[in-house]
Amino acid sequence: MEDIIVTKDLTKEYRGYKANHAISMCVKKGSIYGLIGRNGAGKTTFMRMLLGLSKPTKGEIQLFGKKGKEMNQERSRIGSIIETPAFITRLSAYDNLMLRADLLGLKDKKKAIHEALKKVGLYEKRGQKVKGFSLGMRQSLGIACAILGEPELLILDEPINGLDPIAIANVRKILLDLNKKGTTIIISSHILGEMEKVATCYGFIVEGKLVKEISEEEVKNNKVDLEKFFIKIAGGELDA
Repeated sequence: MEDIIVTKDLTKEYRGYKANHAISMCVKKGSIYGLIGRNGAGKTTFMRMLLGLSKPTKGEIQLFGKKGKEMNQERSRIGSIIETPAFITRLSAYDNLMLRADLLGLKDKKKAIHEALKKVGLYEKRGQKVKGFSLGMRQSLGIACAILGEPELLILDEPINGLDPIAIANVRKILLDLNKKGTTIIISSHILGEMEKVATCYGFIVEGKLVKEISEEEVKNNKVDLEKFFIKIAGGELDA
């Protein structure tokens, strides 16, 4: 099966502090990779490097089998949410998505925007300025922006932050539906119950290191209790 994301010894240092240390990971096509760790563990830093928003100190990244300058061209095939979604608040939800659609070069932009807004429940709010949106509505708009045009790869950093239970269930459905169509997803979260409902494999980050990867089969076969395992490593009880 095709490798969509491959990292080798990926490291990010800030003035001697290693936010990520020698992370080697492979995400296969069609998988939903759950990246689990406490706040500040290094999940966001790792995702920012995948997206080209932060330059690695050391190591290598491959996306869709490409690296270097060729890899940069592949990033148009990616949708993402990193931290809090940012928008031009004086513009409407529709106009913000149109800017993204223009950047992606989508053919039927209006249709793609309407479909994305309908999926996240913001179609009726499409003409409203984002400055009047609640935190949850902005997060939903961020998800609409990420899924616009049904990208081949989704990189989602805590995508359900600020969402109510109904919106969370809707996001879950969106991700599973896109995955059935072939979209590969890497998603970070510390909400384990929700992660178990979507992820097909897991990676645990502790203090910037990828300390363990487990498959969905291991969890389903009761070989690993995800919550207990997370508490154990978060408490520093796991031998790296």
